[in-house]
Amino acid sequence: MYSDLNEIQLRVQELYPTAVWHFPFSLTFLLTSGYLLLHRFLVKDKSLWKLLFWASFFFYSANVVRLVFFPLPINQEYNELWAVLVRAGYRSEARHNLSLFDFMKWDNLWHWTTVGNFFLLFPLGFYFPLIFKTRPWNVFKVCWSGFMVSFAIELFQLAYSYYVGYVFRSFDVDDLVFNTLGVLAAYLIFVLLKFIWWSFNKIRNVLRRV
Repeated sequence: MYSDLNEIQLRVQELYPTAVWHFPFSLTFLLTSGYLLLHRFLVKDKSLWKLLFWASFFFYSANVVRLVFFPLPINQEYNELWAVLVRAGYRSEARHNLSLFDFMKWDNLWHWTTVGNFFLLFPLGFYFPLIFKTRPWNVFKVCWSGFMVSFAIELFQLAYSYYVGYVFRSFDVDDLVFNTLGVLAAYLIFVLLKFIWWSFNKIRNVLRRV
C-alpha cells in the first residue's frame, strides 16, 4: 500500500489530528466547573468546605487521568503504521521495565519522571482517610491502596500497549514503588498534622478551664 517509510510517516502525520485523543489541561477546569454545578444542585449538604473538597478531588482525579492515559491513540490504521515505523527504527518507543530500581542504572533518581511519579498519587495519602472516614487506616492499608491504584494504571498502560502493537506507555515497576512511596509520605504528613491539630485543641481546652 505504501512504497516506503517516508510515505508511512506522511500518512501518520495526516491521521494524527483525528487518530489521537487529547485531554488538555483547560478541559479539567471545564469538567470541574460542571461538577461544581452538579454538586451544588444535587447534593443536599450545602457545606462550602465539602463542596471545595470534592471539587479538588475531582480536579485532581481528572488530571491524573490526563497525565497517565493521554494523548490516547484510537485509530487502528494509525496504530498499525506507527508500529511499522517503530519496528523500522524511524520512531522511538518506550520500554517496559520489570527490573526493580532500574532508574539507578541511568542516574534518574532526580529525573522529572521519577520525581513526578512520587508526587503523582501523593494527594491520595490525604484523600483516602478523609473520604473513607469510617475505615480504620494505617500505614499498611494506605500503602496497599496506593499500590493497587498505581498497579491499575500500569496494567492499563501495559494492556493498551499490546492492543496498539507498540509500547504506548511503559509498565514500570519503579513507577509502582515511587507512586506507593508518595502515598505513604502524604499519609504520614496527614497523621502528623492531625496529631498537631489534636494537641492544639487539647491545650486550648485546658487553657479555657484555667
